[in-house]
Amino acid sequence: MGKKPQRHSWGEAKKLCRLNRHDIAMAKSLGLGPDGLIRSRPDPKQRWKLPVKDWIRELHFKRFGFVLGQEPEPKPQPIALVYDEEAARRFEEELYWEDYHERNRDDQPAKRRPAPAKSTPAASAPAASKPPATTAKDSWIDEIMEGAMDEITDKDVPF
Repeated sequence: MGKKPQRHSWGEAKKLCRLNRHDIAMAKSLGLGPDGLIRSRPDPKQRWKLPVKDWIRELHFKRFGFVLGQEPEPKPQPIALVYDEEAARRFEEELYWEDYHERNRDDQPAKRRPAPAKSTPAASAPAASKPPATTAKDSWIDEIMEGAMDEITDKDVPF
């Protein structure tokens, strides 16, 4: 003793649900009938529910990936890459110097050289009275090397 099923036509569904021919074609391809569409109309209290027209379009797009009557969105064209040799060279040079500075940074404490043995004043006096036996040819090299060895750091080397 249930209710008699109502048999509506597509013309009634088109008028009540405000559909066009593309919406009806999409509803048919989804397997929906006019009775189901009419029953699916949202009540004014059902603000969360989509209108039948939008609901059909959403279902059709989810299943088939397009909507009838709308132009498909063009697929984005792949971007043509242009190889810039100068930019690549600059980038490689930048990477080289970053790696160089990383490897040569002074985060480790400097290694200490052993301190020279303390000598008594009597022992240093004879050494000071005797000048080292060097020729004039080697003396300027010795002067440069004595002061320079303590002052040369990695920053002084050009490569």
